Amino acid sequence: MRVAILVAVAACHRASPPAGTPEHLAAYLSTVAGADPQTRDHEVASWILDDATWRATVVPSYGKLWAGYSQNYGAASAPIFNQLKTRGTITARRHYAGDPRLTPAEARLRWALPVQYPSMVADLNGAPIDAVFVYDGARWRALLGVDALVLDEIRSRDPACAELVARAGADNECTAAAWAITDSALRDDTAGFTHGCALATTLCANRSP
Repeated sequence: MRVAILVAVAACHRASPPAGTPEHLAAYLSTVAGADPQTRDHEVASWILDDATWRATVVPSYGKLWAGYSQNYGAASAPIFNQLKTRGTITARRHYAGDPRLTPAEARLRWALPVQYPSMVADLNGAPIDAVFVYDGARWRALLGVDALVLDEIRSRDPACAELVARAGADNECTAAAWAITDSALRDDTAGFTHGCALATTLCANRSP
């Protein structure tokens, strides 16, 4: 009997990975992928961060983007909703700068979060689910459409510079310049923005979008 109980406890632990871990995210998303449309819609909609959680999660310069994030969340989440109609193998990992497997948007979203913040990214059947996931202590949330908001912010100041920032990848010289441009744009630092765009003209011009 004692052996049976120990086996059951071990199985329970295997079935319930610690909350907030890559394994926890993968297990959760595995219940969403391939689910019926109503379930997928409910789950994807639940990933939105409210204003207070947003400001407690992102770095200060991104705080003002919550209104745009919330207003555009439905459109930004639609591709993920559609992608998750397929059941398959979900893998998840920590979201860190320099990961060559990140999508460009995932790589740039690293700037939205504090250093070493335990954000996550995930793949479905080897293809990126183009979102950054954060655990708020109770459930998973997602940063969706934020990269587009940032590029729009930069584009409103200098369209050519925005196109250069869009070339930034996970780990290259262009990325350093693009971060400086993004940070200065969100902080309304005109001098820093101009300087960053000048650097990007050299460092990003030959990068593929």
